[in-house]
Amino acid sequence: MYSDIAVQASHLSKSYQIYDKPRDRLWQMLSRGRKHFYREFWALKDVSLELRRGEAVGIIGRNGSGKSTLLQLICGTLHATSGSVQSNGRIAALLELGSGFNPDFTGRENVFMNGAVLGLSRAEIDARFTEITDFAGIGDFIDQPTKTYSSGMLVRLAFAVAVCVQPDILIVDEALAVGDASFQFKCLNRLEALTQSGTTLLFVSHDMSMVKRFCSRALYLREGQVRASGSPEEMAELYLLDMRDEQRRWASGGAIPVALKAHLGDQGGIAFGTDEGHIASACFTNTEGLYSSFVYGEAIELRIETLVRESVELPSISVTIQEPRLLVIGGANLPLQPGEAQDGWRKATINVRFPASFAPGRYHITLKLMNGHTEETAQLIEKQVGLLAFDTLPGNKSFLGIVDLGIAPVQ
Repeated sequence: MYSDIAVQASHLSKSYQIYDKPRDRLWQMLSRGRKHFYREFWALKDVSLELRRGEAVGIIGRNGSGKSTLLQLICGTLHATSGSVQSNGRIAALLELGSGFNPDFTGRENVFMNGAVLGLSRAEIDARFTEITDFAGIGDFIDQPTKTYSSGMLVRLAFAVAVCVQPDILIVDEALAVGDASFQFKCLNRLEALTQSGTTLLFVSHDMSMVKRFCSRALYLREGQVRASGSPEEMAELYLLDMRDEQRRWASGGAIPVALKAHLGDQGGIAFGTDEGHIASACFTNTEGLYSSFVYGEAIELRIETLVRESVELPSISVTIQEPRLLVIGGANLPLQPGEAQDGWRKATINVRFPASFAPGRYHITLKLMNGHTEETAQLIEKQVGLLAFDTLPGNKSFLGIVDLGIAPVQ
């Protein structure tokens, strides 16, 4: 294993034996393998993953897709049915809430026990103990049994131990979903500091904005197998595609599936939707292209051409402005006015304008063609992710943040 590789998992699979009745376990023991009284459930099937030192990788997927199983195999708390895992460095993991804690031990005792499990001497734990307790911020509860802790206190202490022992590899499984806003802010700052200092991060979350924020690469698991891997932005959209497809099939009885479609961008990208219509073209009106630049305060204008089936009753277009990691900073849903039907199709063109009231930098625009006028009730027809891009150049206006909200004193 090369020294720059932190974790290497090869063809990992994990199978469980499912028994319909308790007595079937006894029959299985007595049969000595001559007959099976169970069903096999493959929680993970042929998954390979390589993490380099200092890399931050996200794992996404719906509940039951195998994310936690993969993490437990990497940590060594589960044994694989087949395949192998090698790690190079100290692993600190935040898996199930309170995992690794003895509920009858005090918080102090659990800190020393967890530190010993991670390979630290008592002197090393003593040297870090004040930092751990300060980070956890649970006060005198550090000397109370952890079975008396709330879920928020448990995750505070567990996270403090994991990040303060200076791990080579940090594994986080949805732990940040518990805890108040101030503690989450503290955790996010520490995660950023650890990744910048070279700690390898394996991060599981259903919050796609968190995955985009911390990770340079993402692995998308579905039904225990690798559905795809790539940039967090594209994997998040692929995950959304599958969720949209499932929702659409449920709502329509499976008649109108959502699938990948051709992206209109010059550099490639991801697009998906149904066969009910498509975005024919889009451009900035000043360049007639997919890219433009604007000085702060200038008007940004787009022209979008669409084609929808005659059966689409409420066609609309969603325009979303996003920062470089495709996190949404603003947008609008706008109704379309299609023309007369020709051979079952209707054309609709719309011009959209908004001011370049953004901080200097690169921004992206994602377009969604929908049937319906609100995000909550509309059915997706096509989504073109990050199709257009523009740069905002500095002006003479000073403001804080990404978007100028026009905040001014009342005269």
